[in-house]
Amino acid sequence: MSTYNNMLVAVDGSDESDKILEKALKLAGEHSAKLSVVLVFEPLLGNYSFELNMADFEKVQKEHQQQVAKELREKLAKASPTVPEDHVHFRRGKPANEIKALAKELKADLLVIGSHGHNPVRAVLGSVANGVLHGIECDVLTVRV
Repeated sequence: MSTYNNMLVAVDGSDESDKILEKALKLAGEHSAKLSVVLVFEPLLGNYSFELNMADFEKVQKEHQQQVAKELREKLAKASPTVPEDHVHFRRGKPANEIKALAKELKADLLVIGSHGHNPVRAVLGSVANGVLHGIECDVLTVRV
């Protein structure tokens, strides 16, 4: 089995993310590896044709993202091994693209990701995990959720 030194775990803020995070923390501990965490906020607008009050929508979306980020930070503060604040990354964009880009930036040698997201729409549009697999330069561990 390979020894990993620099791991990245991708979570989406769902309850299923806890299982993925637990697996990554366990592996990081076993390998004495540095662990970084990424949560990508996918823009929710773009393909909608109905009228929205954009200011209200942006405010609600921002508040939701802040709450999800706060909950993730709280989980990580209680985790063992602990994950330093500068190893927690929040990105906005297409999850597969952002995860691959960060893995490359961090020179990750292992990416831990769930086998599917919590949003049922993603099943129709394509799996984030599947999108990450194409073109990533490190090993990938998918955790069945």
